[in-house]
Amino acid sequence: MESILVIESSYMMRLFLINYLDKNFDVTAVESPTEAHELLEKKWRPDAVISNFYGNKSLERKPFVDLIAELEGRGIPLLVLTDQDKSDQRIETLKLGAKDSVSKPFNPVELQLRIMSSMGLKGRDKMKRVA
Repeated sequence: MESILVIESSYMMRLFLINYLDKNFDVTAVESPTEAHELLEKKWRPDAVISNFYGNKSLERKPFVDLIAELEGRGIPLLVLTDQDKSDQRIETLKLGAKDSVSKPFNPVELQLRIMSSMGLKGRDKMKRVA
């Protein structure tokens, strides 16, 4: 089973993502890019990463940007969840090296299909549960 690292500052959103995605993936969730770096330093390699967007005013901005570079260097796809259809955030994350971005609120089926696509998996062959 493919593994996914979820980086999400909102406790409720983390729980939602874990509960939804754990039917098809081995999900590990952390609260911040700093915590994600700690996991990756232990040589753990997820198949994909989903992260909340961390803007310029966030204390986690530098760890977020560093994480994007690290994931890109290791060939691990990153999908970023941005705030309510803010195209500037989506564009910024794509320029930084994210594989894809999705605006909140999002359709969970679309999110799962985008994750699978970023990993080169075919959705119809892999998906066990549809919302």
